[in-house]
Order: sequence, then structure tokens, then C-alpha cells
Amino acid sequence: TEETNKNWIKRKFALPNVKEGSVIEIEYTISSDFFFNLRDWAFQSTIPVMYSEYLVHIPEYYTFNQKSKGYFPFKTEKDVLRKEISITTVTDGLTHHRTTSIHSKDSHTSKIVYQDNTYHYLAQKVPAFPGEEFLRTADNYITKIGFELQKMYFPGSAARSFSTSWSRVDEILKNSDSFGKSLVRSGHLENVGMHLKSTGVNGLSLMNLAFNHIQQKIVWNGNNSTFINQPLAKAYKDGSGNSSEVNLNLVALMRDLDFEAYPVVLSTQKHGIIHPAHPSLSSFNYVIAMVRLENETYLMDATDPYGEINLLPIRCLNDKGMVIGSSSEEWITLMDYRPYHFVSDYTISLSDDLLLSGSRRLRLKDYASYQYKKQIKSYADLSEYAESLDEQDQELSIANVQVEGVDSTGSDLILTYEFYHENYVEDAVDLIYLPAVFDPYFDSNPFKLEKREYPVEFNHPYTLKQNFFISLPEDYTLSELPEPLVIKMPDKSAQYLFQVVKSGNGLFITTQLSVRKSQFLPEEYESLKQFYQVVIDKQNELIVLNKS
Repeated sequence: TEETNKNWIKRKFALPNVKEGSVIEIEYTISSDFFFNLRDWAFQSTIPVMYSEYLVHIPEYYTFNQKSKGYFPFKTEKDVLRKEISITTVTDGLTHHRTTSIHSKDSHTSKIVYQDNTYHYLAQKVPAFPGEEFLRTADNYITKIGFELQKMYFPGSAARSFSTSWSRVDEILKNSDSFGKSLVRSGHLENVGMHLKSTGVNGLSLMNLAFNHIQQKIVWNGNNSTFINQPLAKAYKDGSGNSSEVNLNLVALMRDLDFEAYPVVLSTQKHGIIHPAHPSLSSFNYVIAMVRLENETYLMDATDPYGEINLLPIRCLNDKGMVIGSSSEEWITLMDYRPYHFVSDYTISLSDDLLLSGSRRLRLKDYASYQYKKQIKSYADLSEYAESLDEQDQELSIANVQVEGVDSTGSDLILTYEFYHENYVEDAVDLIYLPAVFDPYFDSNPFKLEKREYPVEFNHPYTLKQNFFISLPEDYTLSELPEPLVIKMPDKSAQYLFQVVKSGNGLFITTQLSVRKSQFLPEEYESLKQFYQVVIDKQNELIVLNKS
């Protein structure tokens, strides 16, 4: 038994002699006084479920919001039972006599009859959830039922309401000592604000200075939270805090600089999508900062050292967030502020003995730059990163790796290196087969399901572009070239371009894949799947050379 944190105790146990084919049966009881949330029950899993049953008894004094998710149907039955409970009250009395005092205890037992609301949920032969790429979390779409306390009423006492509307949620957060009220205690930032103002910059430049200051001053401790666990001043002084402590400090500093700034609460990707019809505090688990300036909106998360204004960490890209304190209920999209922009320029030479060599220059912007910076900085040094590139293809040798912009935020990243490939072409005596695309976008189609009943979710729109110049050996002539191609999705939300042009004894090849939205609905799945297959097939086409 181990105490995970102040609210959770974990129990571990061994299962002796377990082998393939064993049936494991576990029964356990969880005791908790956190009645605000009953546990969610998932009927679906990554493996098929033959039978799943959930039985819930809720006394009449509690009203819970019930919310279901998923595409597989389950049966629901409700029954109302009359139950009674005996309550014994013991009072401690003291009787005084002339010579002594006598303690006595009186007890009184009463019976209370109450209504028990019983909910019975049943699902049978539930198929495994068909996990596939481009899904932020399966938890949004597996079949499950959840509860959240809406109201509590005991006879003889006033009713208590919990999160009955989003406006109520906004009010609770604004008036919470662990959220909204902490923003007025920002005296620890006064000197910082004065210093930043003394630089003479204003507008977006001043906003960026403040963002970078908090980004560098307070290190995120890895904990997601809507509420602070320590005063903002302590998090600032110690240089460490959860997501709320970091970004509420950022909001407070922005306000000290006279910006119109608000906290925005959201649900991270792993925490799941927010259901608009079920208002609840527990829907949120994270906080970022928002500033309005000259009719523009800017979102910031200072927990990430590589983050930028309007470039949130991937974990935050999850539909919408709720702005706290600007009005009774205001939502803002977290998506599509910045795309993923990737341009790769190749200069390639094919020698007489059919060895491939050349150089590559990558120009990365927005989320492409952000993700490559995080990847490169995860290695001890540049040489270790270069080794990782070498290991991706045993027949590919990479040398002279250079990087520009990796240590600065707000800048593009430029990555260059030289390469050598031994067995890239196929030699069929008089004919040579050369793949038209040296580095295909996809090895295979990521969409394999016959039917997908949940959306395809990209983290952001993206553009991938490759430019190749291939210098061919003089004693070979072109026999066959792939045809140019431009294809688009029906709504023009995705486009692929392929073009090849002969120039002397060389070839210019351009490919570009653009996806302009971050979500495709289930009814668009088949079109998207076919679109990707055309892209893959085109990239696998060959250039055919004749030996003179």
C-alpha cells in the first residue's frame, strides 16, 4: 500500500502463476467522501468486452448530472425503491447531586425513510475501440457514462447547488481564493512591471517581454491544475509552480502593465473534450493567459520554454477554453492560431556508379519550428541528435549537421546537413528506377479502417513542401517521368501538388501537401482516406532512366 497523494492511496498485489489463457477476476471496494464525482464507467476498451454492467444507487438527497459518450449503444433502466436507515443520536449529559456529579449518556434511535434512485446500465458484445492515428484521446469517443453532482438537499437544511451553469462556474472561479482572488495579490510583481515599462517598448513588444519573463522565471513542475496550491508570490519567488500558478502570475503581470488580460481555463487533450451541455468545474484541468490588444486576441502559456504568443503547447490544443471574468460566459477557440509549416530543399546528385549524395536544407516555421526545437534540445548535444538522424535509415549516412535558431523563441529554425545513400536506386541492367520523392511524407496510409465513427483530429493545419533538384549522370537519358498532379478534397480543405520539370541533365521536382483545418468529421473520412492514398501512390512513382 502506498500513498500517491493526499487524496489517493494505491494498493498493489501480485498474481501468481498467470499465463496465456488465464482468467483474472478482481473484486475491490473504493471508499471515498468525494461525492462530487462518482466514478465514470467505460463499457468499451481496447479489447472486446463481452459483458459490462454498472449499477448505481443514488439517495434522493443527491441530484447528479449524467453524461454519456461514445457510439456503441447501451441499455438504461431506472427504478425507484423505498429504503430506510436507522440513525442513533447519543447525547452526553451531566447530572449534579449534593456530593457528586454523575455522567450519563442518552441515546435516541430514529428511522428515516428515503427514496433510492437506482440506475442500471448494461452493454453486451461491445467491440474493441478501433484506435487509429490522428486522435487526441480515445477517452472522448469510447462508450462510457459519467456523473457529476448538480444539487444536494437534506431535509431541514438549505439546498446546495453545484455548477448548474457555465455562468455559475465563471462566478465560482472569479471568487475563489485559489483562482480569481489570487490575482489581486500581485504586489510581488510591482517592481518587475516598473522595470519592463522602463524599457520604453509597448504593445506587442511589451507583452512579449512580460511573457518571456514569466517563462524564464517560473519553471512548470509538470502538474496540471485549475487552482493554485500555493500563493502566487511564493511560486514566483521559488521559481516553480503548477500550470495555474505559472499562468495566473502571467495574467497578473499583464494587468500590472495595463493590458486587458484574463485567465482561460481549458481541458488538456488527455483530459478530454469539454461537453458544452454539461457545465462543471471538473471539466477543466489547466489554465493559460489571454490578452486583448487593439481588437486582436493573444493566447499564452508560460509553462513551455519553447512556447510563443499564440503558439500553445500541443497538450492545450483541444477545441475551446473558457475566459474567466470578462463576461458571464465567454468561450474562445484554442485551435488554428498557427500552422505547421515545413519546407525542405534538396540538392541531389546521382553518380555514374549510381550512388546518391547531396544536401538538405529545412526551413521550419510555427509549430514545425516549435516541435523540432523541442526534439533537438532533448538530446545532450547536436552530435547526439545527428546520430539519431543517422540511425533512422541504416543505408543513409549524414554529416555536417548545422542548426540555426534553436536557442531563441519566436524565430524560424533552419536545419542543414549533407547525406549519402548507397542503395537508393534499382539497377535493372539497361534501365534504372529512381523514386521521384527521396523522403516520402508517409510510408503507408495512416487511415485503414473501413469506417471511422469518430472525427479525424489534427493538432493544427499544416503545409509540407519539398523541392528537389536531381542531377543525373551524363550517360543516362530519361525514359519515363511521373505525370504532374493537383488534387483537392471536395471542400478544398486539403490539397496535394506534384510537379516535375526536366532541365538539361537534371530534374526539378516539387511536392506540397496542405491541410487547412484541424478536424474532419466521420462522414468526411472516406474522402480523406482516398486523398491520402493518392498522395502515397504518387510519391511511390518512379523515374525511369535508360543507359545510353
